[in-house]
Amino acid sequence: MKTTTTRRSLAGLLAAASIAVLGVAAAPSALAASTDEIAFDYFVSKGLTERQSAGVVGNLIQESGSPINPYANQPGGPGVGIAQWSEGGRWDTDSRDNMVWYAGLSGRSRYDLTAQLDFTWYELSTFSGYGLSSLKAATSVDSATTVFMQKFERCGTCATTQRIAYANDVLRKYGSGGTGGGSTETSLPVLRSGSSGAAVRTLQYLLRASGKSVTADGSFGPATDSAVRSYQSAHGLSVDGVVGNNTWYSLLPVLRQGSTGEAVKGLQRELVDAGYSLTVDGSFGPATYSALRSYQSTSGLVVDGVAGTNTWGSLVD
Repeated sequence: MKTTTTRRSLAGLLAAASIAVLGVAAAPSALAASTDEIAFDYFVSKGLTERQSAGVVGNLIQESGSPINPYANQPGGPGVGIAQWSEGGRWDTDSRDNMVWYAGLSGRSRYDLTAQLDFTWYELSTFSGYGLSSLKAATSVDSATTVFMQKFERCGTCATTQRIAYANDVLRKYGSGGTGGGSTETSLPVLRSGSSGAAVRTLQYLLRASGKSVTADGSFGPATDSAVRSYQSAHGLSVDGVVGNNTWYSLLPVLRQGSTGEAVKGLQRELVDAGYSLTVDGSFGPATYSALRSYQSTSGLVVDGVAGTNTWGSLVD
C-alpha cells in the first residue's frame, strides 16, 4: 500500500452535488465523523476491541486521508480506496482477492464505503497472512496499529508514529473510554435536573472552574440547571440543561501535576471516593499524582498521572 494520497475529482464533484441539492456544507470535522466513525463502529461490530478498531482506522486515515475516502487515488501511483489497494493487484486483478471483483459480487460500486469496509474484513478473515489473529491479540493502540500496518497495508514508507497518532485520536473521539473493550467502565453519566450524587458534585466543581457560582453539594437543582444552560449557551452547545457527552467533553479539563483550582478539587474528591487518602485542597501535587497513577494502574488505564477524558470517564459515575 502507498501512503501519499489525494481525493479523486469525482469525490469533490459528489460533495459539490450534495451541497447543491441540500443547500448546506458540512464542516471538515463533521465530514470526518461521518466516515471515520462509521469505520470505527464497523470494526467494533465485527468483534474487534475499541483499541484494535482504532488501530485499523488510524491506518486507513494515513492511507486515504480524514475523513477516510473511498475515492482516494494515489497521484502517479497504483493506490486506490480507503486502504490504497494497488491497481494491478488487490484493487482489480488478484484472483478472488480484489476490490473490483468483490464489489461486483453484490452489485455494488467499487467506490462504495461499506463495500470497501466489507472487503477489508473479507481479506482479514479469509487470508491468514493479512494478520487478523495478530490484530485480535493486540492489547494496545500502538500494537494494533503496527500489526495492521505491517501485515495488511505492507507499506513502503509507513509513517508509523503518525498512524498511531491518528489511531489514538480516533479512540479519543469515538471510543467509549479507550479501554479496548475491557471491563473498565469509562463512559460518562447523563445528568439533568433532579440528578444527585458524586457525579453531580464533580459537575458542579467543573462549573465552578468555568466561573459559575454553584455549590458543590451533589444536588442538581435550579442553580445547577441555570449554570449548565448558561455554560452550554456560551460554548455553542445545545441549551437543554442536560449534561451528556458533548457538555462533559467541553467541561472536562486535562489535569496534571501543577494544576490548581476547582476542577482539581473535583478530581481529588473522586479519588477520595475511590478509596485514596487525599486532602481536597485544589492543588495537584505529589500525593494527588501518586493516587491518580495508582488508580489508573488498578483500573486498566494508561498510567501517566494525567487526568484526561478516559480517566475522568472511569472516575465519574
